[in-house]
Amino acid sequence: MQTVKAIADALGVTSDVVRHYTECKLVTPVTNSENKYKYYDEFDFLQLANARILRSLGLPLPEVLEYNNSSVVHQKEILSEKSRQVRAQIEKLQELELRLHEVQGYLEKTNRCVPTVEVVERDSIHGIYTFGSAVPSKEIKQIAKLWAEHFPFTHISLKIPKEELQNPAFSGHSWRSDTISIIVTPYFSGPYSVSLGLGVINKYAEQFRLEIAPPIETIPPGRFLIIYLKVPDIFNLSRQDLLPLFKKAEGLGVRFSHQSSGRLLAIEGNGKETEFFILIRVRIEKNTD
Repeated sequence: MQTVKAIADALGVTSDVVRHYTECKLVTPVTNSENKYKYYDEFDFLQLANARILRSLGLPLPEVLEYNNSSVVHQKEILSEKSRQVRAQIEKLQELELRLHEVQGYLEKTNRCVPTVEVVERDSIHGIYTFGSAVPSKEIKQIAKLWAEHFPFTHISLKIPKEELQNPAFSGHSWRSDTISIIVTPYFSGPYSVSLGLGVINKYAEQFRLEIAPPIETIPPGRFLIIYLKVPDIFNLSRQDLLPLFKKAEGLGVRFSHQSSGRLLAIEGNGKETEFFILIRVRIEKNTD
């Protein structure tokens, strides 16, 4: 018969571990009626050692107790279920690793914020907006809460209304006087009405079975212009900031078919100043005017 300390030393664990396993009824040592000391035999040693092995496989103590008091057939079932759980965890970790590489890829794109404009093909993009110019309904707030549970597969999205993007008078000036036609044309003072919220690409919306019906805003698949920017204030974007985007659209003979669906790439700070690296993505279509 061994004391708590002796059995703990034999198992390579602390006395507290042995006491905890004893309290959980994994073993039932003999108790001295006079000094209340507990003494462990060879059977207790084997049960405690086996419990340590099962714990190292990830079984919680209640399942270890169930395992130790069941048939071999049931023990196989317990381990099979644990194996299934481990496979599911591995799949989630693999998904997370892939997403980590994607986010690293977006971080690499910060070197394009000079700015750079690209023409790309993209699948559907879905978004909800809760901050800035947006006035979210109770339903939108509930959806946002659900989508936030799927970070990092959802992302921070940035929206500029289609009407403002299409309006060439959105220049940051108040008025323009046309001396030839004697017409005073209104120029809208910037900045754009930027809204922030959550976005998700169609691949992840399908993977996580996210609701994408209205009031969620969806931009269908197609050709997009993407501009990469570094700005000190996301809510102070003007037409001048997006000028390379407009010049590219004009050169291609296209117009914007939807509002923007931007993305925050990175936030860089030095303790005094903060810079935001963003991309602004706008679906385009052939200009038929």
